[in-house]
Amino acid sequence: MSLNREELFEYATKHIKTDDNSDVLELDCKNIIFLLDNCEITVPESNRFFITVNCEGIQKNIYNKRMHLFSHEIAESGLYVGDEARAYTGYYDFSHTTAQWESVLSLGITGLRKRISEYAEKNKGDEKKDRFYKEISKVYDAALRFLKRASDAAAACGKNEMAEGIKSLTENAPKNLFEAMQTTIIYYVLQHMFEGTYLRTLGRLDSLFYSYYEKENKENAKELVLAYLKEIDTLKAPANTPFALGGTDEHGNSLINELSYVFVEAYKKANTNNTKFHLLCNDNTPADIIESAFEGVRNGSNSIFFMSDKKIIESLEKLGEDRKDALNYHVVGCYECGGEGELTSSCNARVNLPLALEFALNNGKTFIADKQAGLENNGRFESFDALYKEFLRQLVYMCNCAMKLTDLCEVHYRDVHSAPILSGVYVSALEKGGDLYCDYTAKYNNSSVNALGLATAVDSLAAIKKLVFEDKTMSLSRLTEILKSNWENEEPLRLLVKNKYPKFGLNDKNTDNIAKNIVDVLHQAISGKPNVKGGIYRLGLFSIDWRWEFGLKTGASADGRLSGETLSQNTSATFGADKNGATAHLLSIATIDASKTPNGTIADIDLHSSAVKGKNGINALTSTLKTFFDLGGFGVHYNILDTETLKDAKLNPEKYPNLQVRICGWNVLFSALSEKEKDEFIARSIK
Repeated sequence: MSLNREELFEYATKHIKTDDNSDVLELDCKNIIFLLDNCEITVPESNRFFITVNCEGIQKNIYNKRMHLFSHEIAESGLYVGDEARAYTGYYDFSHTTAQWESVLSLGITGLRKRISEYAEKNKGDEKKDRFYKEISKVYDAALRFLKRASDAAAACGKNEMAEGIKSLTENAPKNLFEAMQTTIIYYVLQHMFEGTYLRTLGRLDSLFYSYYEKENKENAKELVLAYLKEIDTLKAPANTPFALGGTDEHGNSLINELSYVFVEAYKKANTNNTKFHLLCNDNTPADIIESAFEGVRNGSNSIFFMSDKKIIESLEKLGEDRKDALNYHVVGCYECGGEGELTSSCNARVNLPLALEFALNNGKTFIADKQAGLENNGRFESFDALYKEFLRQLVYMCNCAMKLTDLCEVHYRDVHSAPILSGVYVSALEKGGDLYCDYTAKYNNSSVNALGLATAVDSLAAIKKLVFEDKTMSLSRLTEILKSNWENEEPLRLLVKNKYPKFGLNDKNTDNIAKNIVDVLHQAISGKPNVKGGIYRLGLFSIDWRWEFGLKTGASADGRLSGETLSQNTSATFGADKNGATAHLLSIATIDASKTPNGTIADIDLHSSAVKGKNGINALTSTLKTFFDLGGFGVHYNILDTETLKDAKLNPEKYPNLQVRICGWNVLFSALSEKEKDEFIARSIK
């Protein structure tokens, strides 16, 4: 029986409410099984590998409604005022996961089901484990029934290749490249669309598919890769669907292979909007594949993120993860890494660095709403060092608040969310006989805090140091009043500070040292601190599009920024401040110890198209990237922008239907941006 979306949703909403006696795993399994057995299946003409369904988002809606049952605890915690002011936040994160893809491909869906039975037999008599195996077995049985329906639907539409592949996968592991690709899309649909746990990477596809590729006709393989990338694009995952290429084996050898090149060339040709990839670079990565990737970026396929394999591994080992697990890390979402066996919760908490300075200047209150969200102080600072010490005190307090908020949410995982499909893939969940979320059965159950607006905070501190304590142009109290008034009647001073004062991103020792020290303090306050799941917290320095939301709640800052304007992006310089060029910009970012930021330290480089023309342009990009990684950089992405093209695209969007820009961690069509965002990219393109 096939039901429309409204009928599916009506059934699912019966299982929203929960109490101390509710078994969320059982409720969710009922829902997922119902969706698998009753969803509508359609077979788009353009799809080669798999069908589509009408149930995406239904189960996620259930989780969202359950979360609100516990929102009163945040209100009663005394932390809500800081959350509302966007000084800090802390929340659930079910949206940044990876499958253990080696198991998915080596076993297939039917093999995963058999493995569950083997663990059930091995642990027979353990009541708690028996319950877990029983529930997820029923879900996997329903998944196999769903695949039978999908195969029949594909056959009825004349999609024989698709139908035969799906039918084979109900009985066997994938046998060839087509079925391997088909398996990853099937699993994506099962976890992401039915279970509602967002799947945020397809894994290292060049390694995962290589054994199948070796047996395939090479021209046919190229055709399959291109078709695969185009079909992934149709999934339209939030913030794109990522995959990775490269990395290192246990002997330090690069994992780049023949298939890696096929993927890069197909990616450049596919011109997709919702697919992105991470190129995992090390000392042995062939220069020609990096050059080829840069050619793609230069020609508009710019959703390619370059990452330092060495620094990722180092940061995960520093966090306490085993060497083997660190080597086999995954990259989820935009650029967040986790070791093998880690359930990556990379977007739990956020801390607003410029607001920590605002609190230091304003007795713990916000400029905009005059709310007491920080710590009180006497407001008297006889030296820059005294002010800086107070800034750090406020910052550490905010970090602690962010982690407390996250703990208040994550302690309720068993009441909010289960993941029977994902848990069936994780060996640790099967060994422990419990759900990844309800029972915290991942090998690494870590949480995250991401610090926003680093350059805004650094530039503001540097400006105060010069304006008040070195040049003695005015008192600190007078500057504070100017900031509270949003630079009213002080436009010449604001422009002087904004355009002429020291800035992070210029390879300036003084500002770079401030940034480095702030990160060191954040690391001490966050990394390794225990969470409620038996794991620890991990620090990240990325802001993605949160910088707009947090900027709206942040008053004017001493770097010349106006009240409500966006904060600086990721770990990069404030827009327009990188006046000494990309190399100086990257050198500044490289002074930060990225091993202390396993959740990501991200550089954003905007270059005018005229700066990267020809072979010399590609050589310059490759050389700069190598220098950045040699100095300890974590990751970098590039926007190659042309001012006149962007201006024309703003006025005449119909002429540029496929023009894309990289917005923090994912690609978007330029035409889809707000007018304010378009203006920002145009300003960024002017060099």
